[in-house]
Amino acid sequence: MQRAAPMTPPPDPREQALARTVGLPPLLVRVLLARGHDSPESVKRHLRPDLGSLHDPFAFHDMPKAVERIRKALRSGEKILIHGDYDVDGISGTVLLHKFFGLLSATSRPFIPARADGYSISRASVDAIKAGGHSLVISVDNGTNAVASIAELQAAGIDVIVTDHHGTNENRAQPFALLNPRLPDAGYPDRDLAGVGVAFRLAAGVASALSGSLLQSAEFAEFLVDAMGYIALGTVADVAPLRGENRTLVHHGLMALGQSRNPGVRALMDTAGLLHRGADTEDIAFRLAPLINAAGRVGHGNDAVALLCAKGYHEAQVAAKVLEGHNEERRRVERLLQDEVLQLAARETGPTVVLGADHWHPGVLGIVAARIAETTHKPCVLVAFSGDVGRGSGRCTNGLHLRHALGACADLLVAHGGHAAAAGLEVTRDRFEAFRARFAEACTTLPRNHDDHGVDGTAAFAELDPHTVRKLDLLGPFGMGSPRPRFLTRGAMAVGQPFVDGRGQDLRMRFVVDGCIMSARIVRGLGRFEELRAKKGPWSLVHSPRIARSGEDGPVLLDVHDLFAERS
Repeated sequence: MQRAAPMTPPPDPREQALARTVGLPPLLVRVLLARGHDSPESVKRHLRPDLGSLHDPFAFHDMPKAVERIRKALRSGEKILIHGDYDVDGISGTVLLHKFFGLLSATSRPFIPARADGYSISRASVDAIKAGGHSLVISVDNGTNAVASIAELQAAGIDVIVTDHHGTNENRAQPFALLNPRLPDAGYPDRDLAGVGVAFRLAAGVASALSGSLLQSAEFAEFLVDAMGYIALGTVADVAPLRGENRTLVHHGLMALGQSRNPGVRALMDTAGLLHRGADTEDIAFRLAPLINAAGRVGHGNDAVALLCAKGYHEAQVAAKVLEGHNEERRRVERLLQDEVLQLAARETGPTVVLGADHWHPGVLGIVAARIAETTHKPCVLVAFSGDVGRGSGRCTNGLHLRHALGACADLLVAHGGHAAAAGLEVTRDRFEAFRARFAEACTTLPRNHDDHGVDGTAAFAELDPHTVRKLDLLGPFGMGSPRPRFLTRGAMAVGQPFVDGRGQDLRMRFVVDGCIMSARIVRGLGRFEELRAKKGPWSLVHSPRIARSGEDGPVLLDVHDLFAERS
């Protein structure tokens, strides 16, 4: 049966008037109207998000307790341990709080556990906290469900303040204070904050309770620039939705990354080739985040902390080289594992891909699981065993809520947690086969979220001139919850023959509509090579136009997400 192109709304009669009022191209205003921005005021708020619009940090019900406990620690000179996670979100949030406490002349220590010790506050973390003589622990990006560990610390007289965005209301730990916007009784209006965002809200709460002289200082202004950059790194890397406060924070964070004088940030940007042009969300996802993540994957997260906390540029360059080496090793290990898992996954005939082995490197499981999920369109869980226990990572791209699926298997797991599309778990070897069967059953019975963005409207090729397409970037930052504009263009005819893009899964070709020719990259279109070679059109294209990477004045390239054969 021939698939039908998506329906598009009729032209909005308000488009031309609003475009004239706000001084923007009609194509851009078309997208704004499709996304609910139908007044000059709403357009201005969306295109120029204001940090002053952030909610009061004391909207968190436990914020007053947390702030007062930190003030007590500052007055008495207590040793504070900041317990992060080994991913970009946890590392960037940990560094943010460590830098903030440095401004306050507090004694703080950033602590990133080894991946081999497991997620959150593990036995190894508890032992390190006790041995270090710390009386206050602040977690970043973990801790909500660390029931036993936090109970042991609190019983030992060590107060724990949890800042997190993971976990569920069940089996909730009982720390001194708990700041997690996803919990139903948290009190904070925006549930989408990443872990680094919650850490920043804690810093904002403490800052508001301190003297005004600090807030007016040049040192605090410099800290805010750094903090915005850390938030952009962690929020984008963790694929948090770029709406609400996340959009505002990342909007300012991207500017901060380009303006930062922080040696570590500058060395990181330099290593990624971004020092002189700044970064966008794709740069964070594919250039910056892999460098930081590589430390936790094949080295230790402390290597990334050392870079972001470097006091001089030479020290930062040395630390950046360490991350670069980790990233090269990560690529090598990842390639080997991916080749092996692809062969094994091809034999899986069920609704899921769940595999385990003793020789797999646990640090790259998540990356490979994501590739397998994307290739097979099935939820994928990969587990690396060491002795009787395996630690694994899961990824899902077909609308299933992965954490809920793992929750249905909770009695078979040692631990689990994560998000809708990405999660982690621990399972004993003797329960692995039972988990495989239960997980497959859960994935076939749980509902799926098919809320994809669709299209923002129609677009004629004649509208897609470089000046207008460049203006579409004003709608960014783009990412989860804020996709690049998608348009539907009908009646496109293929020009010439398709050819395989250098990356192997995409096709390149050209299309013409009403005499206007556009170059196109058909995303993951390799499977339609013969169809496109045989049929010239007409086609309906669902695409996102952008300026090709050749430069600001380069040609327009269409990223074609789907195409539909029209009746001739």
